[in-house]
Amino acid sequence: MQMCKVIRYVLVICLVLIGFLFLAGCTQKEAAPGVVKTDAGYVSGTEQGGLWVYLGIPFAAPPTGDLRWRPPAPVQPWDGVKETKQYSATCPQPGSPAPLNMSEDCLYLNVWTPAQRADEKLPVMVFFYGGGFKDVAFSMPTYNGTTLAQKGVIVVTPNYRLGALGFLAHPQLDNESTHNASGNYGLLDQIAALQWVQKNIGAFGGDPSRVTIFGQSAGAESTLIHLASPESKGLYQQAIVESGPFWADGAIINATHSKTDAEQFGVKYATSLGYSGPDAIAGMRSLSPETLINATPSPSSSFWGTHTVQFEPTIDGWILPDTLDNLYLNHRENPVPLMIGSNANDGTTLSANANMTVPEYVTFIRGRFGKDAGAVLAKYPANSTAEVQLRLAQIMTDYDFSDSVKFAAGSMGDLNRNTYLYRYSYVIPGINLGAFHGSETLMLFGVPGIKPDPAVADNLVDLWTRFAKTGDPNGGMNVTWPHYTRAGGQYLDINDTPTVMSGY
Repeated sequence: MQMCKVIRYVLVICLVLIGFLFLAGCTQKEAAPGVVKTDAGYVSGTEQGGLWVYLGIPFAAPPTGDLRWRPPAPVQPWDGVKETKQYSATCPQPGSPAPLNMSEDCLYLNVWTPAQRADEKLPVMVFFYGGGFKDVAFSMPTYNGTTLAQKGVIVVTPNYRLGALGFLAHPQLDNESTHNASGNYGLLDQIAALQWVQKNIGAFGGDPSRVTIFGQSAGAESTLIHLASPESKGLYQQAIVESGPFWADGAIINATHSKTDAEQFGVKYATSLGYSGPDAIAGMRSLSPETLINATPSPSSSFWGTHTVQFEPTIDGWILPDTLDNLYLNHRENPVPLMIGSNANDGTTLSANANMTVPEYVTFIRGRFGKDAGAVLAKYPANSTAEVQLRLAQIMTDYDFSDSVKFAAGSMGDLNRNTYLYRYSYVIPGINLGAFHGSETLMLFGVPGIKPDPAVADNLVDLWTRFAKTGDPNGGMNVTWPHYTRAGGQYLDINDTPTVMSGY
């Protein structure tokens, strides 16, 4: 009997010691440099020039197999410490000029943080890449957050599904959804990333109540959608929009599709793959991502590719309740501080290789502008193929981008005084394309090989990060950037010398 008591006593002591060792192990992991605890497990990063960098943190389960064409599922927790020291695969997309590591298992994000302690509560910037919702404008490593993070903000860059894998709408997918909605899986991925930030960024030294969402092109349109989506409200506090398409039926770019049109595209696409019966989606879930991507309609020229993108945001009544036109016209956006603008030559590269004759141009303009076609042709006349190319670039710049951001700025300016409109017109030396679409991101992310005026680059990064910190980009320039109002109409021209102008 006495021996049993001794054995029990020894066992209790052993259990207590094991508990202490376990707690000590946890403390050591948390205290180890660069090791951070997320809601799914520990991750370890790399120290780079005073920043801690974490590449390839999973924020959702791999959207493969039965999870394809469903809202992102939670990450499965892991044991031990996950090394997050290299980029994840890029989401599948059509062929790129540069070879990409692509995989359907792509729902990962990257974090650059200057924080040395978890209690620093730094502002956070979450960036959504562009690329027409069909490809990444550059490879993901191009969007390196170092340049911005060195200014005292945390930068997060998530992947999101693209093309048919990210934006396929289909009646059978509607039937699977409790919201009777399909097609906006890429946007749902972005929302899942923002939810991850709310849960986890505090452990990286960030403040979840000081989140700025920003994006360029399709990423900017995504930001405009999140500003108006009921499902995104509360996941950010302010926004920056860089050249975001807006109009449901724009001059050249249709920013969104109606549910009917999107489902018709989806049914036609499924039929092209040989799936038209009641089990069409089940059959398509068994196909390889390469098969799905290769079957995506892809016009030969970039102009027609822009004009006829089939897989893009859908007005599904859930994530996107209506067209952006109507949502902003009726002031249904979330009234937060907004910095928004476009580039002086946004259309130059997007309308490249249009290969359109003068008669084709006239027919195109008449089809797009109807009763206003005469006025448009008078303003943008073309007497040769070369002039057609120039006019299409100007039309896209003026209507699809400048007019879009001006309208959105006017709507937000009615609701929130901290609304700032810009035009980026700086031309990077050695690149003879003007202030082309996305050229500002080359400086914001410090892309190697680009050699801008350092003062211009520093000012640009300062404007973006100062806004992220305070909701006001002013304080670092010799000129005051005024709030934008419809009545005042003032904006900042970002060039060698920032200048306040009017008449956007």
